[in-house]
Amino acid sequence: MHAEILTIGDELCRGEIVDSNSAYLAARLWDLDITTRWMTSCCDDEQDLAAALMQAVGRADLVITSGGLGPTEDDLTVEVAARLAGAEVTIDDSSQKKLEAVFAGRIEVTSTQLRQVRVPAGSRVLGNPLGLAPCFEVTLGSVPVICLPGFPREIAGIFEGTLTRHLRELREARGNVERIARQIYRVFGRGESQIATACAGLVDGAPGTSIHYQVKFPEVLVKLVVRDRDAAAAEARLAGLDHSLRERLGRYLYGSGDETLVERVIRRARAAGVTIATAESCTGGMLGELLTRMPGSSAAYVGGAITYSNAEKVRQLGVTPETLEAHGAVSEQTVTEMARGARERTGATLAVSVSGVAGPDGGSPDKPVGTVWLALASPSGIETRKLAWPSTRDQIRLLAAWWALKMIDTAIEGAAS
Repeated sequence: MHAEILTIGDELCRGEIVDSNSAYLAARLWDLDITTRWMTSCCDDEQDLAAALMQAVGRADLVITSGGLGPTEDDLTVEVAARLAGAEVTIDDSSQKKLEAVFAGRIEVTSTQLRQVRVPAGSRVLGNPLGLAPCFEVTLGSVPVICLPGFPREIAGIFEGTLTRHLRELREARGNVERIARQIYRVFGRGESQIATACAGLVDGAPGTSIHYQVKFPEVLVKLVVRDRDAAAAEARLAGLDHSLRERLGRYLYGSGDETLVERVIRRARAAGVTIATAESCTGGMLGELLTRMPGSSAAYVGGAITYSNAEKVRQLGVTPETLEAHGAVSEQTVTEMARGARERTGATLAVSVSGVAGPDGGSPDKPVGTVWLALASPSGIETRKLAWPSTRDQIRLLAAWWALKMIDTAIEGAAS
């Protein structure tokens, strides 16, 4: 079942707001085994909207629109949908009563206010639990067109309320629909082209099977997709490819599904009773921020030091002035002392340190921009790692923080084995 998403609004076409609705809708449709083949945006123009709708119903099995259901004169979705369906525009009674109850004693209900509770006569009204403009469905030709408001919060409420069930019904009514089995493999430490080379040929000759790559810096998501008319058969074929794909991704595969590296580190640290401390220079607290995103992270993360200057490395972490003088702040020796000092002062099981040249200035021939040293102090000693990855300042800092997470994750795995 193929869908098209049509988002409506001048502000979208002028670049004034980002179209997050299409991303949300496509993801929710994908969860329902409905593949979005096209995404379109158009202005608040009656002719443009009519043309976009007719194009969509000419090539899709399902069309979902968002926007253009408000009270102002440039909200035209109801008028255009009604005209194309050969229907009159009418007021939805239940939506009018809801609007009047909301406005009672505060705002006079005028014809302008009532514009947002109009629908094409004969359409299927699907409601709006979090707003006033109702979602409705019309049929153009033989294609269902579901019209949603433009507010993301309201769209999510409609999906949770009635739309998910209704879309399942539409999908099943088609009969013999394609079912989709999929798995996400999360890879860190190798680029997209290297990963694609490792996976080359994996799905050759396997009908209905495809592999896709998404760079979500600094990780890469490898997505394995199997399509079949039988859901159980699709799942079985997916499971049959799982081991081979994991072997090809090797040690750079850190997990699968929706769990990120940060979530994995905190979950595994809590389960193993491992505590973590951080000592940061070039990342400026980024690593600590990542580690505290998850609720309950306080059970694993004890805290950290942001020691951007050499003086603070000495004062807070006990790095010796002699080490800084002889080797500099960006060196194996300095991050070793930073990690050791953080572990000794906090009593954490693991302490990780980061110091580097994030740029765009400050590089030298022996330590160019993108040079980063990391160290991990654990009960078994000190492990260090050097990165050399010239890029933008933000990417260098984020990559360094993720390598610190990876070092923690590997240490937790070693402690548990």
